[in-house]
Amino acid sequence: MLGGAVAEGVGLLMLLPLATIAIGRGPTTGTLGRLSSIVLSLPAANRFALVLAMFVGAMALRSLLIFVRDRHLASLEAGYEADLRLRAASTLAGRGWPFASTVGQAGMQSLLLNDVPRAGHAVSQAQTLVVAVVMFDVQFVLAALLSPALSLVALAIVGLASLLAVGWLRRGVRSGMALVDSGEASTNSGFRLHSGLKAALAQGTVPQFLNEYRLSLDRTRTEIARYASDLAAARALAFTASAVAAAVLLFVGYALLALPFAVLLTSLILFLRMAGPAQQLQESLQQIAAYAPSFGAIESRLRGIEPVPTRQAVAEPLQWSSIRAEDVAYQHGEGLGLRGASFTLSSGEWLGIGGPSGGGKTTLLDLIAALLVPQQGEVSVNGEPLAGPNLEGWRAGLAYVGQDGAMFDDSIRGNLLADGARADETSLWSVLELTALDDRVRSFPAGLDQPIGDRGSQLSGGERQRLAIARALLRRPSLLILDEATSALDPQTEARVLEALRNLDPRPAAILVAHRPTTLTHCDVQARVEDGVFRLLRS
Repeated sequence: MLGGAVAEGVGLLMLLPLATIAIGRGPTTGTLGRLSSIVLSLPAANRFALVLAMFVGAMALRSLLIFVRDRHLASLEAGYEADLRLRAASTLAGRGWPFASTVGQAGMQSLLLNDVPRAGHAVSQAQTLVVAVVMFDVQFVLAALLSPALSLVALAIVGLASLLAVGWLRRGVRSGMALVDSGEASTNSGFRLHSGLKAALAQGTVPQFLNEYRLSLDRTRTEIARYASDLAAARALAFTASAVAAAVLLFVGYALLALPFAVLLTSLILFLRMAGPAQQLQESLQQIAAYAPSFGAIESRLRGIEPVPTRQAVAEPLQWSSIRAEDVAYQHGEGLGLRGASFTLSSGEWLGIGGPSGGGKTTLLDLIAALLVPQQGEVSVNGEPLAGPNLEGWRAGLAYVGQDGAMFDDSIRGNLLADGARADETSLWSVLELTALDDRVRSFPAGLDQPIGDRGSQLSGGERQRLAIARALLRRPSLLILDEATSALDPQTEARVLEALRNLDPRPAAILVAHRPTTLTHCDVQARVEDGVFRLLRS
């Protein structure tokens, strides 16, 4: 930044000797006088060409330095936003499932797609502001060398303009806070529209959804238009103020200070070059004021942001023979959760859990998966608490499949390998066969590389569930948790899949949550969770 600014300033200073040559005379005293006398002492034939070459050389150096500067700043800007996005996601994941579930999918999207990019833009404008400050300061110092008195007048004009700009900065902060709120409302409304679109199309209620979304977009559009209007007005006023300032400086320099023509001309060019950075300062400050509230939104949503943890070696799956839950309890709120569950599950054994919705079944699964830490009691593996060194190894050997197994807008292959498993084609077809999905995939034109659409929209509900189970099997888990993971399958297909899983060698232990009694008959032990109370039924 400094090198480019100095190179440009030196180039502009060459205008002084060029003007001196043009009129044949220049200042006779001080540094400028010595510069003029040196130039005028050169042979007339070489004088103009030499000074012109110095001007072109300085400007060429300035262009090179600014190219390097802008490329580096662009890299910093892109790197910062990517790092902030990663730190936000890492913070969300690091806080654990209880915290992440309160943020929700819409909140996550608003965080990564609205708040982080706007915060990144604020940092980008901060970089632009620093560039403008450096450019302005260098130009001012060089102008002060030409005429200290005229430079003080210019500084006074800039100071007055800065005072007048305070009001615009306050308006920018208010606009930024309103944009954060309206942007979040718009994202939430859009997410609801997407989630409920299928039912809305079937029920003919799309207009109601669209009307809600339209209202949220109108609020966002109004705030953006208000901010853009403020920015445009400030830009227009700054341009007019620059013209007035140039006229004032010309009058002061010519009528009051009686500066030599060469000095006056060069000073005015320097002051005009200062006008650009001065306007950029004002505009950058206004944009920072508008975009900086996004930092507050990130802090508020995440309750502070943390650094990305250093990468650790992938843990080896824990070798275990039994897991025991002893009087474990976890309450989400009044009447919600689990109260005092106890059982033991041996390696290879299957536990089936039934009970009404909201009774505490999923809470129990989350405690076994270490997504939740018991508020009472203890979960232990091989007699050791499920915590500390055991935790990563336990997770490495666990596969968790929910009712809505996550599907991605990718191919069959991409979804199978989404958890990071390394598997050849033989392994992929093997898990598809185990889940009775191989014939369906072979019928696709692209086979394993067939796209399945956003959230697996090109598959049926049962096919999505079987694909999620197939992906889980690629982890070669020692414990398989299925939370209503076969609810969309017909009884015949469900029985085929579950028996195939039971016949695996080695057979993983499993905990199945299901509402259909026929599903639970495939388990070695059955239990029921109702109103938060866990009760073993039979072995």
